Amino acid sequence: MIVDLNLKDKHAIVIGGGTEGVRKVNALLGQGCRITVISNRFNKYLRDQEKAGKIETVKATLKDASILDGYDSPFLVLASTDDRELNRKLCQKGREKGAFVYSVDDPPYSDFSYASVINIEGVMQVAISTSGKSPIMARQVRIRAERILRRVIKKSDIENARLQEFARNAAKPKLKTVEQRKEFLYSILYDRRIQNLIKEDKMEGAKSATLELLQEWVKKSK
Repeated sequence: MIVDLNLKDKHAIVIGGGTEGVRKVNALLGQGCRITVISNRFNKYLRDQEKAGKIETVKATLKDASILDGYDSPFLVLASTDDRELNRKLCQKGREKGAFVYSVDDPPYSDFSYASVINIEGVMQVAISTSGKSPIMARQVRIRAERILRRVIKKSDIENARLQEFARNAAKPKLKTVEQRKEFLYSILYDRRIQNLIKEDKMEGAKSATLELLQEWVKKSK
């Protein structure tokens, strides 16, 4: 089962600043979470991320799980060192603190596996997973699938997704039931005026037209 976690304002700890650690940091960037990287050394990329205020780094000797003692209730603990036994100890400590844990290249000991993700403008994500059986094959299939999906998913699809978020937030306080809100959101997709504005890249106009449509739905619901 693939789950898209909401990491906003959560705390994620990555242990290890090598290649795998950098990959885990990259996967977390843009998720709106606090990222702490614990390692005995940091490459230029991680230092640059720290200078940009995107991560915090803690220099420590990676010898045992006590490096996590100073952290209360992390949401994620990603053990990315090259020592499997240490990674497992870190995961055990993370579980004791109530975190979801991941041990690199050790699916049986992890709470989840990493899917190979196609990310289109930060709006649509398509994940391909082998449930940890073969990350290499997941990546190979993702590369082939991405070429196709980037042709299939158009700019109007991305803008419609953004408009749907705007419309859903506007509708929540005005339309009482989930079913009403669902029908309203579907109606946007079939509203010729709104869809033409999206195709013409007039998103402010599309938002205004969406609010007008919402008012019509509010009147009908009374």
